[in-house]
Amino acid sequence: MKANLSKRAPMVLHRDILKRNTLVYLVVAPKPIRRKNGRSRIAYIGTTQKGVSRMALSAAFRAQEVFDRKSFQKLEVCVVSSKGRPGRIAWWKILERALLAKFFERYHEFPLCNRKGARNWKSGWSRFIREDRMRKIVGQFDAS
Repeated sequence: MKANLSKRAPMVLHRDILKRNTLVYLVVAPKPIRRKNGRSRIAYIGTTQKGVSRMALSAAFRAQEVFDRKSFQKLEVCVVSSKGRPGRIAWWKILERALLAKFFERYHEFPLCNRKGARNWKSGWSRFIREDRMRKIVGQFDAS
């Protein structure tokens, strides 16, 4: 039996990700994925209340789904964060909805792996988050 060490790290974590349990994250492909109205690298927009361990499990699950559909060799996971607003406990859900809404507004469809979050993305998030920031975050992964 011969053991080999992978030349590339399959996962890299930074210390600051451990500061929060509630996270919003994007699973991003290395190349743009064709959409109805353009092309974007975003394959999934997700949220978790259980910290980085849940995010890693979800990324691994979504990776399998994306790798089965597309011929990518890698995916990246990016964290979107925000300071909560007083009186708003579930800020991460609002942030996820805002990102889904801006994605839908731009591409006229949801990311490749989003199904569950696509049901309630319209509910009143614009009072809490600036639309131009959400547009800029989604636009960072635009390729059209």
